[in-house]
Amino acid sequence: MGVEVHDPRWLSAVPGAELVVGLDDVSEYAADGHRVTVMIDLVPDTVSSLRGIAADAVGEGARKIRVRPHGVDRVDLVYAAVELNRVAEDDAVEVQFDVTSAALLRADPSAFVRVDPLVVKADGTVVPICAGLESYALGSLGSMDDLVRAWDPEPVRDLCRVALGRALADTGPLVCWYEHLTRTAAAMRTGC
Repeated sequence: MGVEVHDPRWLSAVPGAELVVGLDDVSEYAADGHRVTVMIDLVPDTVSSLRGIAADAVGEGARKIRVRPHGVDRVDLVYAAVELNRVAEDDAVEVQFDVTSAALLRADPSAFVRVDPLVVKADGTVVPICAGLESYALGSLGSMDDLVRAWDPEPVRDLCRVALGRALADTGPLVCWYEHLTRTAAAMRTGC
């Protein structure tokens, strides 16, 4: 099971975890010898500057670029996908774009009913899949093995099934899977 941490102090508690930081922190942690993934929030105002932001991150030492869309329309998602493909080719860097195709959701729905990766937030809270699913948290980091053993992942799989149904109703070619998960989790908490 993959684990990403959002504060380097948790790396010793979770050996082999992926360190995910914002653009402002890349150079500091890369200089310390960490393999750094930079998280870029893609919002309508940053779509046109995505290529430059990614290039800056690579220049600062990021080994992986991860882009998480928020409230971006379908046209901008396609534009961003093309730009990120260029980033991967031009900068020889790994790119993760937190979207998927609607066709893949339909072709392999079981691949989306999962509970990983686990995410260790800066405060040590461990949540499944992505930030925004705090109501499904395993707890706070002490021993990752103990948290995983005591955790029932079935409610997260149930959430994934409901979100999958909603995502499949979306007619666009690209789906912001993590955004669907967090919106569905929020709706389930409020009883909508």
